[in-house]
Amino acid sequence: MSEAVSIKGTRHGLLILLDKERDFEDIKQNLYKKMDSARGFFKGAEFAFYQEPEENEQKQALEQICMEYGLIHQPDIRTKIISNPSTTSSPETSSVPQQNSIAASEEKSNQTDTLLVKRSLRSGQKVHYPGHVVVLGDIHPGAEVVAYGNVLVMGSCRGVVHAGADGNKYARVVAHRLSPSQLRIGSSIACAPADSLEGAPYPEIAYLSPDSQIIVETYNSRRPAGRSTN
Repeated sequence: MSEAVSIKGTRHGLLILLDKERDFEDIKQNLYKKMDSARGFFKGAEFAFYQEPEENEQKQALEQICMEYGLIHQPDIRTKIISNPSTTSSPETSSVPQQNSIAASEEKSNQTDTLLVKRSLRSGQKVHYPGHVVVLGDIHPGAEVVAYGNVLVMGSCRGVVHAGADGNKYARVVAHRLSPSQLRIGSSIACAPADSLEGAPYPEIAYLSPDSQIIVETYNSRRPAGRSTN
């Protein structure tokens, strides 16, 4: 069954898709859940519904939910996307303003919805992206990466990392040295022990166990992600 609500990032803003086969209350609750799980992530972003509810009261109710979380309704987004469909395959983050955010200036992969950050992130810098994020450097203490998908860090990860920020419990975090000050996957959260400043001197992967506990173990690219190394 498809999701009742899905959110796509485009160069014009956020496009919210609704499964009109689902009950309206189901759509409404799913929209609340999406907004709440990404609280603050979409603040200031412009949005439009791809297929608006036929009843005006339902339309206004969904718009109100989005605006409660700081989004700005901009119906022209839908018109621009319909007139130029290729824009839906190139998500942008410039429509989601964040203080000290550098995401909008980095490269995106149209095929995989992946943001490539070609630098280290220092204290105060933030990257928020509705897809996967790859950092070709370090995430220093005080820096933050929030992604709807996986987060891959080619260096040391010592800042705040949140993978699966839209509630995706299958998201992964992989780093050459994994010692974040705070690690979140989906709705689960973990903090590094006080005596774990540098992390293990080898790549590690973090993922959620079936009971939503964050598991960190040695990363071995030759085995399926999420299996024990024993």
